[in-house]
Amino acid sequence: MKTTEPVEILPGLYQIPIPIPLESLRSVFVYLAVDGKHNLLIDTGWSSKEAREALEQALSSVGLSLSKLENVVVSHLHPDHFGLAEEIRHEAPNSRLIMHEADAAWILNTRNEFEQFMRELHNFLGVHGMPSSELVAVKDASLKMLSFFRPPKPNFIAKGGEILQVGKKWRFQLIHTPGHTIGNLCLYDLSGSKVFFSGDHVLPTITPNISLSPRYNGDPLGDYMDSLKSIEKLDVGPVLPSHEYVFSNLKNRIVEILAHHRERLEEAVSIFDKSSEDSLSAYQVAIGLHWMSGSWDSMSAWERRAALMETLAHLQYLKNRGKLIEVQEGQKDKQRISYSIIKNGSKEKSSLAK
Repeated sequence: MKTTEPVEILPGLYQIPIPIPLESLRSVFVYLAVDGKHNLLIDTGWSSKEAREALEQALSSVGLSLSKLENVVVSHLHPDHFGLAEEIRHEAPNSRLIMHEADAAWILNTRNEFEQFMRELHNFLGVHGMPSSELVAVKDASLKMLSFFRPPKPNFIAKGGEILQVGKKWRFQLIHTPGHTIGNLCLYDLSGSKVFFSGDHVLPTITPNISLSPRYNGDPLGDYMDSLKSIEKLDVGPVLPSHEYVFSNLKNRIVEILAHHRERLEEAVSIFDKSSEDSLSAYQVAIGLHWMSGSWDSMSAWERRAALMETLAHLQYLKNRGKLIEVQEGQKDKQRISYSIIKNGSKEKSSLAK
């Protein structure tokens, strides 16, 4: 395995790249804050032998081991962020594994629970228009995740606002920023460095997937945009994301992301305006949107699943604000859901992202 040394962002603060088996990303960054014998690891990486070796080598290079980890924060409930959490708890049984209560409530503790959720999710995608042939491919891609199934078991449940003291140098505040997941956490150092761990919540050039799902069916896009606005006021220095690279000027990036979603909402509305049909499924809208990952035909099953769920988050946002209505047809296994634009509803572009 290729050895990758951790990058020291600031004295005592390290960025550690951990490999993940996703071609579009290839790696995830976890971060380590150290002061004397005290430490905090933010995220754990993927559950694989290669990932564990990368983390162990990085820790060793700064005089640590898995058994010496004191605090571990899982920023959100995605496998590239919690994958090694239980292996760390096994090596360091006295460590604290910290997650937000909203994500902790949705942990799938057994293989049966995971399989049940997959059935629930695939039925949800079918109700919203995904053809059966694509659902088979999506199911196959989802089942591959079972080999990486290592559910975390947090022993410290956060609500947001808690302070994690790491020695005398670091004072990280946990900030609840729902959107990417319902219990997503960011961390902000109150001790003077102004370091902000943005995780997947804010990335330098790409935008995180914001998905409507059977287990996050409120208003994920609205939550996400509100979360962005809530951190925009912070006096932030270096921004530490989970992917791409460390960057600065968080406020400018937030403005860009909000503009992106405003444009996406307008694009979705324009698809309804141009359609000759009375209603459209979320799948029909998703096919008509422009995606950075390429054309719909070029997308993998996993990418199509994510695209459809993100489209649904945007349609839900529009529905909640009186731009669309939901049309339900059929019953039980033959149920189908589509959306119709409210012709007399306000369509001012400036109002879409308020």
